[in-house]
Formats: sequence, structure tokens, C-alpha cells
Amino acid sequence: MNAIEKSRSANHVLDIVSSAGVEYIFGIPGAKVDAVFDATNDEGPELIVCRHEQNAAFMAAAIGRLTGVPGVVLVTSGPGTTNLATGLLTANTEQDPVVALAGAVQLSDRLKRTHQSMDAAAFLSTVTKSTVESTDPDDVSEAVVNAFRVATTAPRGATAVVLSASVMAAATSAASAGGSALPVPRLGPASQTDIDLAAALIRSAERPVLLVGLRGADIAETRALRALLSDTELPVIETFQAAGLVSHELEEHYLGRVGLFKNQPADLALDESDLVIAVGYDAVEYDPVIWNSDVKRRIIHIDSVPAQYDNHYRPTLELRGDVAATIDALRPTIAGLTLSETAAARAEEQRRELATIDERARNAEAAPGLVDPSRLVLLLRDILDDDATVACDIGSNYIFMARHFRVYEPRHLLFSNGQQTLGVALPWGIAAALVRPGTQVVSVSGDGGFLFSAQELETAKRLGVSFTHIIMRDNTYNMVAFQEQLKYGRTSGIELGDYDIVSFAKAFGATGRRVTGYDEFEAALRESLAEDGVSIIDIAVDYSRNADIAAHLDEDSFE
Repeated sequence: MNAIEKSRSANHVLDIVSSAGVEYIFGIPGAKVDAVFDATNDEGPELIVCRHEQNAAFMAAAIGRLTGVPGVVLVTSGPGTTNLATGLLTANTEQDPVVALAGAVQLSDRLKRTHQSMDAAAFLSTVTKSTVESTDPDDVSEAVVNAFRVATTAPRGATAVVLSASVMAAATSAASAGGSALPVPRLGPASQTDIDLAAALIRSAERPVLLVGLRGADIAETRALRALLSDTELPVIETFQAAGLVSHELEEHYLGRVGLFKNQPADLALDESDLVIAVGYDAVEYDPVIWNSDVKRRIIHIDSVPAQYDNHYRPTLELRGDVAATIDALRPTIAGLTLSETAAARAEEQRRELATIDERARNAEAAPGLVDPSRLVLLLRDILDDDATVACDIGSNYIFMARHFRVYEPRHLLFSNGQQTLGVALPWGIAAALVRPGTQVVSVSGDGGFLFSAQELETAKRLGVSFTHIIMRDNTYNMVAFQEQLKYGRTSGIELGDYDIVSFAKAFGATGRRVTGYDEFEAALRESLAEDGVSIIDIAVDYSRNADIAAHLDEDSFE
């Protein structure tokens, strides 16, 4: 590479991406962004060419969630950019750090009605935290560095930089920002005055409970919260995004998970609590109107961002600062805290109810030729190792995974709870297999969601990754079906056709298995986990009782 090429803005983009610790760039090439693609021949992270921009964004989001380093997606102009919308919206809502680099027509065509010309920045601004458009070679480094900083600042999310073809190809006189991606420094703890007030509230509460959300389940926050649990008898409830916060050793603190149902033991614990200590909780995970009908209930908000005021979320006290540092400062002020005899007995009763739910599910019956979804999930849970990563798609499968599947480390059970986006599981599984090689990786979907992103099987084959995808099949959009049945007494627009998963998988170089019954499923799963490459297991499930389960849900739980 000669000096002129090295001075291109396109090369400076890759310098910044590399200095941020990024290992992979996901994307699809095109003429308006080919200068950056060309530069990847000489430097930068590994380029992974995908089959659809939406799936590239899903993979980048999973990288951001699993590693904390923003995932990067690189696409061309026009439809290459608009195809990012669902992936970026999902990442932004779920608070997965992603940086999108989107090509655009040359600046001289920017205002013309010409090939692939559009106001990309205006479009992307609706699905990101921040979108900027570079208009000069010398501002590219600034734009990309700031995109990384914004993506990793709480609340984390998606950012985008629109890069004109003429800007990317031009030389820049600005010094490269490579080697100095300028990570955002951590905050300190909340003020000691507020911490002391929180300690007094907690010590005076009859039934305190921790509600831990997505910003409470990163590495440092998990360490701090586990230490707090070890020093107190505080019970804890996980949101879906905080799944895995409670370790095996701290199981006696676990009261369950919330995020969809309003009929779980954890929901009862929230209803009965006189003090909710919300740590890193975001309303998008579980709308306050569902779980907090008593607006006079005392709430302590511990987070790096201020509470978003809601008619049903009005914290009594806010401890704003680095979550881990704040918890570390709070811990000595309440160390040794015990629950009253009544509260301890009630917590134990709720834990028994959790166990009873699973025990009943292990013996659930299903229609001939089908399996019960809850029993299937428990079987999956029994077979997988504790270090397995499981990516869940949206659909009725997600209900049962959220209810029955336990993990003991954060970011090992992945949900799309903010947007409930179909098609995320397979791309997330590919990303997990990239960053966690040698561990068990499983993605789970219905037969509908699988085909939203199934073309990426070719990407997985090309990458040589190994993971297992499970299809819980009923040939309908069942999560919609049972809601319609509850609302209208009938269904519409939910029927799907069957397809031959064995032949489909073979066409992409994967191994497909269609199985019947629990024994066949167990044998197929064990074989799949032991072999290299991508394996797909298709099993028919009985969702006929879903309407009964949903009958106790708040109508706002689903959209």
C-alpha cells in the first residue's frame, strides 16, 4: 500500500475501528463504500461478508452484547443502508453497542435525484442513538471516534456514520486517530449521602427485593452484586436481559425472572415488596405499568443514567453513578442484613413455587406425535453445560425459554425483549460461535423466525463455526395466534406451510435432523453438540395450552 492510499479516509476508518478493539466487521459490499472494503485487504479487523444487511446488524449487535466492544457493520448506499433499519433499531432498543458505517453517493450527487441518493442520515437517525454524515475527509476520524464513544455511553446502543464515496476515496490531511479510540471513562459511585439514605431505607424495609436489569449485569456489576448478595439475605429478581446474574452458589437468593408474564413467583414478590431496589433496570425490559400498580411503593433507582419518569415508576431515591462502584459503596452499609422471619418464609415459599413449576413441566403431556415445549426446554437445560450460550428468537418458544431455562452467568441467555424481533437467534448464534469457540452454542427459534435469517447458514459454513440451531415447529405464527384467540375467539393470518429441514440444511452444508419425541431429541442434540459445523434440529411442539398460560397476562405485555 503506497502513501497516497494510506492517507485515504477509508484507511483512517479502519485504524479507528482496530484501535477500538474490534475483531470483526460484518457487511455487504457496494460501489459507494468499496474504498473501505478495499482497505480491508491491507489492514483492520476480519471482514465477514453476510447475505443480508439486517443479519449483519444482528451479528454486530450480538458481538456488542457478548463482548462490550461495539460490533461494526459496513454497508453500501440506498437499500444497503435501509436494510439496516430493523437490526439497528433492535440493537438500540436492547442497548447493544453497534457502530454502522454506511456508504453514500458522492457529495456532488447528494442533493440530486439520482442512483441510490437519499438522506441516509435522516433515515438512520430514527433507529440509532446518534447518526452523523461526514462531508469532508478531515472530519471522518472525528465522526467515527465519536460514534464509538456514543455507542458505549450508557444507555448503550447503535450509532451510524454516513460516509460519502467521494469522501472515502479522498486523501486527508488530518492525523489518523488510530491507537486512540478514546474509550469513555467510567463514572464514580453515587454520593455517600445518597448511599447512606439508601442504606437506611433498605434496613427499615420489611420486604426489600432487588430487581436487576440489563445495566446491572455486565462483568463489574455482576461481581459487585454477587458480593452484595453474599453479605446480605436480599432476594433478587432478574429481568430477561439480566439472566445469569445469580450464580449457583447464590441460588437461595433467586426468586425468578420477569419481562413478559405477570403471573410468575417473581411478579408476586414485586407486588408484595415494600421496597424495590432497581439496579440497572430499564423500562423497556418490563414496563412499570405491568409490575408496579402501587405508585406509592418505595423504589431505590441505582443506575448510571437517571430514572425515566413514568406514572408507574417514581423512585423515592436515585443513586446515580457507576453501578458497580455504587454497589461496592453500599455493601458495607447493609452488610449482615437479614430478612424478617415472615419475609424469609415468604421468599422460601416463592422459591418452592418456582421449583414446582419446573416439576410439573417435566411431566407435562402433549398431543400424539408432539412434545410439550416446557418439558423440551427443561431437557435442553439438563443437557447443556453451564458455559453454553443460548440465543432465543421471538415466538412462543421464547415464552418457554424465558420461563424455564436457567443460566448462571450473564450474557449466556440472549433475548430480544425490547423490540421482540423475529429472526435474531441464528445470526446471534453465529456471532456467539465466533467469540466463544470451543463452547456449546445453541440458537432456538420457531419455524417462522428461522426463515427470516436462514440464508446466513451459508455464512456460518464459510466461517467454519460450530453451533446447533433448534426449531420448535408448529407451522404457525403461534405467539400471534393465541393472542388473537384470546381477543377475538378466532385467528387470522397465522398459518404457515411445512418445509423439509433436512434437505434445506444439506443445501447449505449443514446437518439437518427432524426428530420426534424426547428420546430422539436428546440423542440428536448430543450428536449435534459433539460434531463440527452447523446442525439443525427440527421438532414439532404442542402449543395448544398457550392461551391458558396467557390468560393471566396483562394485555400490554404483548404488542
